Amino acid sequence: MSNPHSYSDEEKKAVYKAMAERRDMRHFTDRPLESGLLSKILSAAHMAPSVGLMQPWRFVRISDRTIRQAIYDNVDQERVLTAEALGERKTEFLQLKVEGILQCAEVLVAALPDKREEHIFGRRTLPEMDIASLACAIQNMWLAARVEGIGMGWVSIF
Repeated sequence: MSNPHSYSDEEKKAVYKAMAERRDMRHFTDRPLESGLLSKILSAAHMAPSVGLMQPWRFVRISDRTIRQAIYDNVDQERVLTAEALGERKTEFLQLKVEGILQCAEVLVAALPDKREEHIFGRRTLPEMDIASLACAIQNMWLAARVEGIGMGWVSIF
């Protein structure tokens, strides 16, 4: 009996290949993305599962170079402070590069609003479920970018 929700062997291989080849990029180009590609990648994010269908995420596109520089400066400052707190691992941690913020074609900031929805299914006992939902959205973006031949890099404000 066939399952209408199953994939062909070729489709399965493609999905597993995209997952296996998803990597954090550290070298970028400033060449603009093809028209419509960013929308396609963001659409993939919005297809992600989210607890109670809250879709708590907000994605902000940063194109202004001055704002990018300010983000870079903030992240780099936090990177140094985090390295100081790591003791023995300081040198290793300082090798992490965040220059991609300035070098890449697109900067997207994934954010959760300050006053996030309080009365959503799953949040009463597990208040971090919106963070888990955001992580699913980012993973969907990453896989979509990968199959489109685009790299992504995850930069945290440590």
